[in-house]
Amino acid sequence: MSSRVASRYAKSLLELAQTNGSDAAVYSDMQAIVDLAKQNKDFSELLNNPVVKASDKLAVIKKVILDTNPLTVQLIELVVDKKRENELVNIADDFISKFDAQKGVTKVLVRSAISLDDATLQNVKHYLKGIVTNEEIHIENVVDPSVLGGMVIKFEDKLLDMSVAKELKEIRKQLIYN
Repeated sequence: MSSRVASRYAKSLLELAQTNGSDAAVYSDMQAIVDLAKQNKDFSELLNNPVVKASDKLAVIKKVILDTNPLTVQLIELVVDKKRENELVNIADDFISKFDAQKGVTKVLVRSAISLDDATLQNVKHYLKGIVTNEEIHIENVVDPSVLGGMVIKFEDKLLDMSVAKELKEIRKQLIYN
């Protein structure tokens, strides 16, 4: 979830990137930051650690995130200078959301017990075209064994839970309360 601080930084960064014509490059950098935070808990812990000096954090971030747009480097330096490095991932995530919204892209997260094949993902995309207003839909399939079967679809602020795990919970509730 994004904070007001992250939202303001992301909005300003997007406007500046569009003015410079580097919005696609900055988008790629922001995606790299979000991916890094998801894949590496140490990176997230570094950003949130108040004991580590800001200069050390900046040095590590610059070494980890290579070949970035100068605008991204300026943002990182500003964020660290203002002691808001704990918001960096939120800023990146919010930037991606704002960029996608402007481009008419809806990101969809599909959690399922097994990896879904292309045909099934196309069926999900076809189903969502009737619900989503944006023309372009990007689907990310995440394998989550706790789903047991079926799928959980999350997009925008909506959640469609069509999982076996949910059905079992509903049956349990009915058995307990009846």
